[in-house]
Amino acid sequence: MKTESLNLLPVVPRPSRGRAFTLIELLVVIAIIAVLASMLLPALSRAKAKGKGIRCLSNLRQIGLAMISYSDSSGYYPVGINGAAGSSWIWPSLLRKHISNGQNVDVFKCPSAPAQSQWVVKYGSGLPAEDGYFKDEVRLIPGGTCFMSYGYNVWGAYAGLVPNQGLGVYKGDPLYGETKPSVVLKPVAMIALGDSNWDLKRKGDRDWSGFIGFYEERQWPLDVHNNRANIVFCDGHAEALKRIVFAAHPLKDSASLEKSARWWNRDNTSHLGDPQAHPSWW
Repeated sequence: MKTESLNLLPVVPRPSRGRAFTLIELLVVIAIIAVLASMLLPALSRAKAKGKGIRCLSNLRQIGLAMISYSDSSGYYPVGINGAAGSSWIWPSLLRKHISNGQNVDVFKCPSAPAQSQWVVKYGSGLPAEDGYFKDEVRLIPGGTCFMSYGYNVWGAYAGLVPNQGLGVYKGDPLYGETKPSVVLKPVAMIALGDSNWDLKRKGDRDWSGFIGFYEERQWPLDVHNNRANIVFCDGHAEALKRIVFAAHPLKDSASLEKSARWWNRDNTSHLGDPQAHPSWW
């Protein structure tokens, strides 16, 4: 009887185990994931770069509007530096109070530029409030340890032209000082600010990175946004432009040079044949 009762007990099936991946199958899956990643990463990088370019254009638009506000209230555009105060940059400090309360300076850094180009507000200079700086604030001094990612068109197409064709270099200087908005013939077609050439690998110059210009390659705006540079014009509008548009020197063509030079000058004239202009481009 015991044997019969034992035979009546139900048979419980053993749980089946799934078939494990073979090494080859695992390698195939890893390879597929790697291929998908290699396809997605460039797209993500491009999207990230595009986002930085858009943020940079937004920064420049804000600075451009601040420049217009400043010129409306003062009667002239800001100049680049105060030579009597240790050659400190003053165009950023003069404009920032027309953007916010003057404390927020984030818009003065291009998001694609190195972190070292960020303007960090510091105190301890012992200097009085002047040129938009607060009392005791440390000035921005041109030099490799304090470089900027945006530059200002102070000279125009050529440094040293008389009268000066830029927006103003030195505070109070009779020849290279402040420029009145009425002197700018075509504000919509004159470069005011843009990405500066801070990249030493591309002939950049951190010592004068707060300036942009046509006259030397170290001053050409840097095409850091998908082979384009962001530029704001005197009327406040901003564009992303190819470098060859505003610095046509590599084309070695006088017509192209003349066209791009006009964009830098307040009289909308190239001055290409002016004896004061750079002689090695033709």
